[in-house]
Amino acid sequence: MELSNTSGAPKKISQRAWTAGLLIAGIGILVNLVFYVTGWDIEMISNPELSWANRILLIGITYYFIQAGLKSHRDEDLGGYVSVGQGVSLGTLAGLFSGLLSAVWFFFFSTFVATDMIDKIKDVSLQQMEAQGQSAEQAEQAMEMMSIFISPTFIAIMVVISSVFFGLLCGLVAGLVLKKEKPMV
Repeated sequence: MELSNTSGAPKKISQRAWTAGLLIAGIGILVNLVFYVTGWDIEMISNPELSWANRILLIGITYYFIQAGLKSHRDEDLGGYVSVGQGVSLGTLAGLFSGLLSAVWFFFFSTFVATDMIDKIKDVSLQQMEAQGQSAEQAEQAMEMMSIFISPTFIAIMVVISSVFFGLLCGLVAGLVLKKEKPMV
């Protein structure tokens, strides 16, 4: 009986996912740090086009590193074969790792460095509500109800959830693109 080259595949997929997640989080943190330093962080919150451009950039970065990790896993660890499921696994793990790193960073950053960030988000949201025709009193009531959703803890949790979701989607697409099943002999 011939031993397969995939005996360490689960460990390798975790290592590939960790590397991809670390790179995704690192570059995402760097991009958002640049936005903060340049003052574009508030512009990004109030400008939907810039906000979408940032999201698309981060999803592109996520896909690139998940696809590269899956390709390396296929070519170096699995003897040239990979399934869609392995793509989903690697993507989900990479999303989880990057989400956890990003969430810890965001919580630390917004709590200790950019202590006014949450207040700025609330101010922009309040201005947007008033611009949509709500009275100052109505907007203030809405902000009170939404305050739990505009907190470092809640945002950090949402970062993890969205990172896992986009990691899964990117892993699925990368798995479909790179899929190469072993032939039945």
